[in-house]
Amino acid sequence: MSTSTTELLDVELPVELLALIAERSASSDESGHQDPDVTAGLAATRINRLLLPTELGGLSAAPRRAVELVEQIASVDGSVGWTAAIGFGSNHFAGYVPADGAGEMFDDPDQGNAAMFAPMGRLVEAADGALRLSGRWPFASNCEQAAVVALGTFYQDEPAPRLAMVPTSELQILPTWDVAGLRATASNDVTVADLQIDLRHTCSFADRPWAEGPLWRLPLFVVLAPPLAAVMLGIARGALDDLNQQAVSRRLQMRGTLLDDEVGMADIADADARLRAARAGLLATLDECWEGALAGERTDRPLQARAFLASQHCADVAVEVCATAHRLAGGAGAYRGNRQLRALRDVETARQHAMFNHGFRPALARIIAGTGEARPPFVI
Repeated sequence: MSTSTTELLDVELPVELLALIAERSASSDESGHQDPDVTAGLAATRINRLLLPTELGGLSAAPRRAVELVEQIASVDGSVGWTAAIGFGSNHFAGYVPADGAGEMFDDPDQGNAAMFAPMGRLVEAADGALRLSGRWPFASNCEQAAVVALGTFYQDEPAPRLAMVPTSELQILPTWDVAGLRATASNDVTVADLQIDLRHTCSFADRPWAEGPLWRLPLFVVLAPPLAAVMLGIARGALDDLNQQAVSRRLQMRGTLLDDEVGMADIADADARLRAARAGLLATLDECWEGALAGERTDRPLQARAFLASQHCADVAVEVCATAHRLAGGAGAYRGNRQLRALRDVETARQHAMFNHGFRPALARIIAGTGEARPPFVI
């Protein structure tokens, strides 16, 4: 399938869809599963085309646009923001899988998919010459909505992990996602045993994309990490906006109204400023990467490290902002349905993702300083 860029429209999120997400949010969090109407509504916006090659009907959009859209969704429901980011982010691998294999595995541009990068499987050549995959992978977010799950594996003596594109119908989903936050992402374990894989349906993290255009000059994690940070920005923005509405409505607490709490209002102002600053820093770095890509340049390693650090900084600030919002919610924050409590649970869960691990920071700092540091693996 091929669609010219002139035929493609930008993604917009209808007010009605955001209202539907808000309406189904509590029940989805309770059940641990995303509402099917929400999944269908998101697909109808063309959001799953964002990072897909135009040659396959995608938009090959700038990373800024992906961040803006995910942030908007997550401000209403963090779980839906997370599955949206995973869904269209996983489609980005269509530009790395060989073109003929990509056309087979990503034949529906409006289908969101899933990925789990950690090489928890083994891809081996069987006696009959066929490639066989076996393994078990945790944290397979969006697997319940996906048609394809990209699974990390080692293959022969390749130094870099390889991703195998596996149809969801060929794997088993294990209901392991019993957590406090991001409950409706259903980030369960998945497993396969002795599954035949076509090499055309795999790619290595060391591969260069076949797709054309500026998006494909950007390193993989400059594209994939910021939308996950955007989930946390959106969750924090939603919690803060809700708290502001409470303040304006002069909702009475045992300690008085929030609007009359001088220290509390100063804390809200500080949280708002820090959240906006973190967001601006991330978008400025992404714009710098995109401008270089438009000029035909590849993002150098120091700029990659800066983009990754900006994503980590957004995550940390979002957690701090949500903690402040929850504290200022007062006694209402103790109840399960409280918006600020839900936000705090969600951002604390999101920060456990490997991309937000502070252990990478010394290496990132050395890369920015100009050394030939080989780690972390997210800087190519």
